[in-house]
Amino acid sequence: MKIKCILIDDEPFALNILEDDLLAFPDVEVLAKFSSPIDVPQFLETQAVDLIFSDIQMPELLGTRFIRDLRNAPLVIFTTAYHEYAVEGFELNAVDYLLKPIRKERLATALKKVVDQLRLRKVQRSEEQANYIVVNVEYQKIKLLFEEIIYIEGWKDYVKIHLLNRARPLLTRSNLGGMEKKLPENRFVRIHNSFIVNSAQIKKIQPGKLLIDAGTLPVGKKYLDKLLAIMSGNS
Repeated sequence: MKIKCILIDDEPFALNILEDDLLAFPDVEVLAKFSSPIDVPQFLETQAVDLIFSDIQMPELLGTRFIRDLRNAPLVIFTTAYHEYAVEGFELNAVDYLLKPIRKERLATALKKVVDQLRLRKVQRSEEQANYIVVNVEYQKIKLLFEEIIYIEGWKDYVKIHLLNRARPLLTRSNLGGMEKKLPENRFVRIHNSFIVNSAQIKKIQPGKLLIDAGTLPVGKKYLDKLLAIMSGNS
């Protein structure tokens, strides 16, 4: 199981040390490093992230406050030189709380907890959402069968879910990265920073776009290889 993570710390030296330590774990992939949490929500809208390593004491925004305000937050490990934030960290359901300087054996223990939680989430999704997803629309929970979904479109702080036999899409408050993690990879594929499509709806792939019954959707270059691999596997 590959753990896709990002690192947040206002001290460049601390960021580099943590990244170097994580190189010892082949199942961990560092997607990006941030010196401030300000730009992280935008990154999460376009990338599927499993884990955030976040410092707490930062000048622009406390790490704990940032996580508290984050919608659909990935798993979190707090890293800090201060003991006094431990209680708040665990109140936010952080996977772990690592004191600097971080010992590698302590880091290994924290990552083991992450793997356990990711596996549990996967089992829960397969049991509870075998063929559907539940979304919040206008203060109501709505159950959507996977086969009903044509494609999902990122739109500012929301996503639009385009459905069969429904003229207007459903609008739910989320980001596309969070939605991607809730959908089965064998049925849905990310094709663009702003689009996820039901692979059963794909009719034809052309340069820079794909055709579905509902029209044409753009294909981002970085998603093309995975899209082609999925389509060849389904053919």
